[in-house]
Amino acid sequence: MFIKALTILFLIAAILGGSGYFIYELYYKEKNLDVVEQTVAPTPTPAPTPHPALAAFDSLKAILAQNTVEARDAIAAHLDSHPDSPKAAEARAALGRINLVLLRDPTATPSTILYTVKKGDSLDRIKSQFKSNSELIYWANEMTSINLQIGQQLLIPVADTTMVIDRTASTVSLMNAGAFLKEYNPVSMTLSGQAAKGELEAKVADRVARKGDVSVAFGAKDYAEAERTVLIRPGNVVLRTAPTPPADGSTPQEPSGIILSPSDFDEIYALVKSGTSVTIK
Repeated sequence: MFIKALTILFLIAAILGGSGYFIYELYYKEKNLDVVEQTVAPTPTPAPTPHPALAAFDSLKAILAQNTVEARDAIAAHLDSHPDSPKAAEARAALGRINLVLLRDPTATPSTILYTVKKGDSLDRIKSQFKSNSELIYWANEMTSINLQIGQQLLIPVADTTMVIDRTASTVSLMNAGAFLKEYNPVSMTLSGQAAKGELEAKVADRVARKGDVSVAFGAKDYAEAERTVLIRPGNVVLRTAPTPPADGSTPQEPSGIILSPSDFDEIYALVKSGTSVTIK
């Protein structure tokens, strides 16, 4: 009887022991595996490979703020070597600023003339003598009046500009004798007709200053208050600044054409003239 009871106890122990081991394997051991899995560090995501032009651009940072021939040449060379650089727009902005500074420097730009005003001179006479335009001379010398003084020295930049309007990039660029001069980012660009499709070769048809319905000549008393526009044909493209808000406080109609900031428009207005070639692409 004792042996039979012992045998039964042994069988019960074996059954309970097997069940315990099964429970251990199914629950306890599985939970430990979960803990191990949670503590394993995730595989790091590989860092993207830097664009090869970024290191080259970083090497230019020390000269980006300089207005020197050396800085101009270094940035131009960088853009030639890395036209698709993520920093290309920043490089072009620096190059444009430098180019306009050097355009006013006879030492850096030998074509820029330093002229001494003589008796009987006027901006109109000087511009005709040097085949320039009055607005360019006025802008280059940061003048506040067209009145001249005998002995006054004037910078006469000689610029052979062309314009490129890029619809895709929404930019207006000026070239000087075929070389990049400056790139502008309009506030808005709304083109229609021929100018809105395909490539179009055009010209600056006119630069107009009007006050109401009356044309205002450069230097006239009302010139500062006149609304100026650059007209391009064919394509009927108009470059201008944003119109003055209506006096009644109503929302002005969205102007068509290419709208630029006042400072950008002033530069373009001075640097182009009737007949300037324009490519719209």
